[in-house]
Amino acid sequence: MLERLNSSSPLSQAIMGTLQRHLINLDMLLADLEMLDASEYGQASHAKLLRDIQKVLQAIDEVASGETVASFQKAVATTGLAKAMEDKRMPGIYNRLIGYVLQHWETSRKIDAILADQFDENADKRLDLLQVKNIKAKSQFKTVAGAMGKRDYELFVQNMGLNHPDWTWQA
Repeated sequence: MLERLNSSSPLSQAIMGTLQRHLINLDMLLADLEMLDASEYGQASHAKLLRDIQKVLQAIDEVASGETVASFQKAVATTGLAKAMEDKRMPGIYNRLIGYVLQHWETSRKIDAILADQFDENADKRLDLLQVKNIKAKSQFKTVAGAMGKRDYELFVQNMGLNHPDWTWQA
């Protein structure tokens, strides 16, 4: 549908501007994430920032699909994200990983709630299903993270505020 755009065409410049805005939004959200206290790991504020980052990453991924690798790298180079987003596939990969983290946290909270005070005759079934879902999310995270390579994985963990035993292992 879209032909490769000349970098000086008005449409190409508009797409690049949109990409730049999304990259700046991502950079600002990552700065907010850095300001979180370690005690806020996995809490509502951390999860909200990760969901907001997911939305921006999705928008970046959509815009980047129409960009060449060189134009994407040029756009990323003007922000503080050059190391983390040097490959235009990274926004999609980060988005998936964040989804697994959020799913793990959500199922962990549900498991804890069942164990704490919702234990009834159906609790065993719900608990089994949630534990499988929780293990699956973490397993999928490890699979994707392992494929990223050590350097990219460590950047992801650092950028997303996931320096926690739940997410640290050799990639």
